[in-house]
Amino acid sequence: MSLSRAKLRDYFLAAGFFAGAAFFTADADLAAAAFIGALAAGLAAALAAGFLAAGFAAALAAGFAAAFTGALAAAFGAAFFTAGFAAAFGAAFFAGAFAAGALLVVFAMRCPLRFAGDRQ
Repeated sequence: MSLSRAKLRDYFLAAGFFAGAAFFTADADLAAAAFIGALAAGLAAALAAGFLAAGFAAALAAGFAAAFTGALAAAFGAAFFTAGFAAAFGAAFFAGAFAAGALLVVFAMRCPLRFAGDRQ
């Protein structure tokens, strides 16, 4: 039994006790007041339980929304990190290939000139 149902049961038991005591004392006004009090207490307890449940549902929904937003942000962050890493890797590969090509061009141009100098 949940906490709100236990409270609701206690309110109804207390209201029933007061209503029974009023009827046994044969005081009609007190009996009517106790009966109205029981109804009001039951209504207040039901309203409080409803607000508690609504608040819990709202907190749960907010928690799920925050978790979903966090997961979405993490996914986008991972995607941007992966894209940035791939771009950096591509740039490094391009720079390495460019440097290797430049080195090859320098050696290819220097070697014939050096050999040509030896032939003369």
